[in-house]
Amino acid sequence: MFLSMNWICDFVDLSGLDKRELINRFSLSSAEVENEIFYKGIDISGIVVAEIKSVENHPKSKKLHLLKVDAGDGALTDVVCGAPNVRVGMKTAFAKVGAQVGEIVIEPRALAGYMSNGMCCSEKELGISADHSGIMEITDDALCGTDLKELYQIDDIIFEVDNKSQTNRPHLWGHYGIARELAALSGRE
Repeated sequence: MFLSMNWICDFVDLSGLDKRELINRFSLSSAEVENEIFYKGIDISGIVVAEIKSVENHPKSKKLHLLKVDAGDGALTDVVCGAPNVRVGMKTAFAKVGAQVGEIVIEPRALAGYMSNGMCCSEKELGISADHSGIMEITDDALCGTDLKELYQIDDIIFEVDNKSQTNRPHLWGHYGIARELAALSGRE
């Protein structure tokens, strides 16, 4: 069973604690934690909310679009995008020049003869979900230029608990039960 520390922290305040150490203590006292702990979002930075102000079809491509994007800095940024769901007025996750998306650092780049000064991101590229059908649509009333990590809990620690070690412990069959166990281990409410 995969567990999210963000979800667990909805039930118990673990602020100020070393979460990796707490996970190790849980493994020693309650149920076996599998070897790999995933740190989500640490390889994502510089992603902001942006609004698509104009969309034109690329003159030499059926899939690409030429966008003008407002990233909240008062200027319109030229972006080449191949997502099928782009439209004027849409708010999306935008990686500005210098942003990091996984192992990629965003730089100005010529794509199909046009300069792209950033990248509109899908949820899969940001590690939020497996959806790669188009760019992420932000429906919140967030202002352009708002850092995406202020809106969404992208940073998270995911760990896996061995189901076999919980067979006879139904109180550990979910986030709430694990939160109760971590509260007991840490002396928190």
